[in-house]
Amino acid sequence: MGEGDKGYEIGGLPVWYHPLRYDVWFRLGDVQRANLRERVRAEMTKAGGDISEVAAEKQYIKAEYADRRKRGNEDLPGFLRQIRNHHLENGGVILDMAQIGPHLEATWADGITLKNLIPWRTGVFCHVGETLEYDKDNPASLIEGFYLTHTDSPVRGWLLTFVTNYPEWDQREHHMPGQTRANFNRFIAFTIPEDADVAKLNYKKLDVIGDKMLAQNASLWHLARLATNALLYLARARPDIQGTMSSLRVETAGTKRTEIYECGCDEVDTNIDWSNTTLIPGRWIVDEVGVEGRPMVTRWIPPKVVWPENKDAYLEEGGKVLEFRPRR
Repeated sequence: MGEGDKGYEIGGLPVWYHPLRYDVWFRLGDVQRANLRERVRAEMTKAGGDISEVAAEKQYIKAEYADRRKRGNEDLPGFLRQIRNHHLENGGVILDMAQIGPHLEATWADGITLKNLIPWRTGVFCHVGETLEYDKDNPASLIEGFYLTHTDSPVRGWLLTFVTNYPEWDQREHHMPGQTRANFNRFIAFTIPEDADVAKLNYKKLDVIGDKMLAQNASLWHLARLATNALLYLARARPDIQGTMSSLRVETAGTKRTEIYECGCDEVDTNIDWSNTTLIPGRWIVDEVGVEGRPMVTRWIPPKVVWPENKDAYLEEGGKVLEFRPRR
C-alpha cells in the first residue's frame, strides 16, 4: 500500500468503501474539469500550435463534449443516490466482512426463504472485498460489496445492490468525468421476494437494474447466495460484530456520517488458503422458521477444510465438497 493511500489493498488495488467513494464523487467534477483544462493547455503547448485562451477553450469544449457523450445511462446514478440516502437514513453502517466473506460464500443456502428474517440492522452496506470468483485479470469485475435494503414494492423482499471496486481510485482527480460515472454505473441490483426459496429462484426472470453486461457475466445466484448468507449471519442472536480500526485505514474527508464494524473475525479460520483448498460447504440449520412477530432462528455451520488424507473416505460416504484451485 502506498504511503499516500488511506485505503487498503485487494489484489494490488487500493480499496475505499463504496459509500465513501460515492460521497466523494459529487465534488470530483470541478476538479476533474480543471485538470482537463490543464492537460489541454499542456498538450497544445507541446504541439507548438495556437495556445491562446480562445483556442484552448475550443479544444477543452471539444474534449469535454466527447467525454459527455460517453457517460451512458443517466438514470443509474439516481438509483444509487436513493440507495445511499436510504443507507444514511439507517445510520450509514458499513460492515467489513472481508475476513468472513469467503466463509459465507462457501456456505450453501438450500431451502432458505427470507420471510420472518430480522437482521441486526437493515439498510446496511456489506464490504466483502475479493470474492472467490473474482477475476484477477479483470479488476473492474470485483464485486466489492452490497447494500441490503428491505423493500415492499414492487414485491416485498430484499433489494440487493452489488457494487464494484474503482480501479486507480487514487488517480481519480485526473480521470475524465465520464470514466468516473462509468465506474459508478458498474453495479447490479435485484430483489429477492421474501417468500422465495433462494436456491430455487429463477434468476433469469428477475428484473435487474444496472450494468446489463455485468449482470450477464456475473452469477446472480452466486451473488444472491452470498448476500443471503450475510443476511442470515446478521440475523443470528449474537453475530460477531465489533467496533473496528478500519476507520483509521480509510480516508473520510468529504464523506457523510458513517459507522464501521468488522464481522466474524473471532469465529472463523483466517488461515485457509482460498486459492487451493477442499472444503465441506457451510450450511444453515433453521431451528424456527418464524411467524409474524417472531423471527426466524438459525444456526450457522461454517465451511470446514477436508484434508487430502481424508477426502476419499469422506466422498465415499456421500459427502459433498467445494474445491478451489489456483487460476492458470
